[in-house]
Amino acid sequence: MRATSGKDSLRITKGEKANSYVIHFSDSAMVSRAISRGYLTVNGVDIPLSDDLKKQLTEIDKQAQADREAAFYQSTMAHDLAVAKQQSEVWASAYKDLAEAIEIAAKISAGGKVSSSDLKKLMETSPQLYAMAMAAKAMAESQEKQTETQKTGNEETSKSNAATQGVSWSDFEWKSYETQMSVTIDGTPSVTGVRPFQKLCKPRG
Repeated sequence: MRATSGKDSLRITKGEKANSYVIHFSDSAMVSRAISRGYLTVNGVDIPLSDDLKKQLTEIDKQAQADREAAFYQSTMAHDLAVAKQQSEVWASAYKDLAEAIEIAAKISAGGKVSSSDLKKLMETSPQLYAMAMAAKAMAESQEKQTETQKTGNEETSKSNAATQGVSWSDFEWKSYETQMSVTIDGTPSVTGVRPFQKLCKPRG
């Protein structure tokens, strides 16, 4: 099976009856070019498009294009909202951990004793605070703590990237709209109908 409109190669599937086919126009540009040429070629047979068919194609594809744009904006908004929600959750958790880390760092700087678990938490939450606190307590260890300070930028960037990377376009459903034309090449080649078509694309996984 093969369907073309000039240099455009169109998707084609079998129709319900023998020698009938469905031509799929996935975008308005293809529809516009087919109307301009005034015919389609199906399995080597040219099928002319009457003025009435051109009008039907124009009207139906205009609605399909509007539906495609609406579906795109809807899916984009859903994706952006999911990203924003995930980022807010990540940063809310990060701020809570940072507040606790500041308390631990202040205690170390004042010469107080902290548990090994608090010390580990400070190191994991903010290498910069850890370095500052330890440097205040023992200047002899300042060189080692500067190395910890350099890790701060990478830690913060990793948190931001993790929030964004956790949301994928494949997690969302979206709708695909196209214009379909039914044709038959049994006897006299002709177009038997034009209709809009909506397909729901499920997320993978």
